[in-house]
Amino acid sequence: MKYQQLRVLATATIVTLVMALPRVLFACAVCYGAPDAAPTRGMNFGIVTMLGVTSVVLGGFGGMIFCFARRARRLSAEMTP
Repeated sequence: MKYQQLRVLATATIVTLVMALPRVLFACAVCYGAPDAAPTRGMNFGIVTMLGVTSVVLGGFGGMIFCFARRARRLSAEMTP
């Protein structure tokens, strides 16, 4: 099968499955907006955790770049007569 035919077949299969199983389209408690539901609290905690980890990693890279730039400036000043 050619790539184009395979892509059309995959798309048609997915559309058929979604139409055949409409419950897949129903929103869960998180998407529906139940703020006191356990999945909502868990998702919010997960989002805050991922933001915290990302901030720490990006902060570490930023600090490393700042340290390298300061060290390069210091070495450049020492080597200049």
